[in-house]
Amino acid sequence: MTNDNALQMTPEDHQKAFTEVAFLIESFANTIDNIMGGATAPVGRIAGRSIARKLPLNLHQPTLASVLEVLSKRMQAGFQMTASTTTETSSEITFERCALRDVCALRSIETGSAVCRLFHSYFDGMVNELLHRPVKSEIVETGPVCRITTCSQ
Repeated sequence: MTNDNALQMTPEDHQKAFTEVAFLIESFANTIDNIMGGATAPVGRIAGRSIARKLPLNLHQPTLASVLEVLSKRMQAGFQMTASTTTETSSEITFERCALRDVCALRSIETGSAVCRLFHSYFDGMVNELLHRPVKSEIVETGPVCRITTCSQ
């Protein structure tokens, strides 16, 4: 049985939607960056913590490694990330594939700029909420593959 009312999307429709979303992401990140004077971390963290509270997860005695593994699986549609635990409280995360890197490429934005900083603060907020400890990431490398270090208290 087919659904005659189903929305049929062509590759061109997907590209148009991606172009529009990329424009909106850039506009949003730049607006927040301009309003906050570059201090967008609190905005991203608050948003990340808020979304993490809504995830259907119950992690018993979470560790940084277990939280990063869960988020890697949950975000795999747009991101391919590999976390390497360096200590119990720190990890290096490599982003082999990144939906926001694609946004940056489409919009001719340098990686590591406002879009990336806002995302990584958002990511920190999610990790913070799931781990129940403060978390801070630092962008170490940007480009075709990006790396960050993430540390928790």
